[in-house]
Amino acid sequence: MATPESPLKQLAAALSAIESSDEASELQKSIEALVQLTPKLSATCPDDISTTALELMSASYHLGRAYLKLPTLTDQGPDSATRKKNVLAANEYFDKYLRLCEEIGLLNDEVAKEYHLLLNLLDSGDEPSSNAGGRKSQLTAGQIREMKIGRYQRKKSIEANVAKLEGLQQRRVRLGIEEEEEMEGTDGEGLQRDISLERLRLYAEESLEEMQSSKSELEMLDMTIQFEGMRSKSNRSDDRMTHGDTITHSNDNRGAEREPQQPLQLTQITQDPMSGQLQFNKQQISNGRLKNIGLPSSSINGTQIQRQQIAEGVFKPSWNLPTMSLEELAEREKADAIARSESQKEAEARAKTMPRRYEQLVKDGMEDDADLVEKSAELDRKWDEWKEENPRGSGNKMGERGDRNF
Repeated sequence: MATPESPLKQLAAALSAIESSDEASELQKSIEALVQLTPKLSATCPDDISTTALELMSASYHLGRAYLKLPTLTDQGPDSATRKKNVLAANEYFDKYLRLCEEIGLLNDEVAKEYHLLLNLLDSGDEPSSNAGGRKSQLTAGQIREMKIGRYQRKKSIEANVAKLEGLQQRRVRLGIEEEEEMEGTDGEGLQRDISLERLRLYAEESLEEMQSSKSELEMLDMTIQFEGMRSKSNRSDDRMTHGDTITHSNDNRGAEREPQQPLQLTQITQDPMSGQLQFNKQQISNGRLKNIGLPSSSINGTQIQRQQIAEGVFKPSWNLPTMSLEELAEREKADAIARSESQKEAEARAKTMPRRYEQLVKDGMEDDADLVEKSAELDRKWDEWKEENPRGSGNKMGERGDRNF
């Protein structure tokens, strides 16, 4: 049997380096190499597989990851049809890997149950969401949330075990211990075997996660493909109608030219600064110039300027005088800024302890707070129950439409 490390390491390097369609050839070569190796795997339990060949069991998982990583961006934009094909191929490899793990007894009861539930959802076409329309899915939003939380906790536990075992392996290397010598009850080969088994369990959790997330992506891709088809059909119909639209528009323009054009009139309204009376001045635009067609209208009392009004406004400034000094304004602004800063800190401290979505707790690094996780789960559970009792569109009662007098 060929050594499994070289193609798997080659694929891992290609996965980390792939960025554009120009680099997809190396990834395709790695996929072809793994396809030739995968049919050679057959076993009934993990004990029947040698330690060096355990890593080869994850070939199907790496193939699925490789297909998800393949670029589909073209000069015209993303290729939705190719992306859908890659996602479907990745799901097949993830399913193949999980089936192999189940056959050799590598999956526990909880993971196996979740795997079969996910297969039923994918086969029946239902999705784990609270969409409207009265359609009932096999799993409610609350069950999906609990399943995601359990999967996240299992992944954390497996990652901790892998880190612990790898630490022991590095310790053996530092101490210069031979492979046959035992340390803490195990030799080098047994330690490497435990690490490989834990990684296979971790790959199973990630395969379940990828298969569940691909359901929503496939639905979005179907909608995108349908929209692109409708848009291309609309563009073809617009091209056929271009000649007819040009003739129609030209006829409309000739008809508009025959209509007489009335000159534009402008009425200017101003206010006398002294009396406060309104003044109206009508103007007409002719050949790009303004022409007065009426004199300003004002009352006789408004045009008369009293000597007393002039005398009262001689020594008054034409601008508003300041009501405080610059020092007083600076102190007031400083006090307001300090108050705003304190209130903002208090609001941030309160918001940090408020319950929220579990995904947001993970992003904020608060998933270790058991009380906060329980409150957030209770909040999500109540919100999901309310959405189930009040589906979208339930308030639109068509029977209430019509004449209420009959």
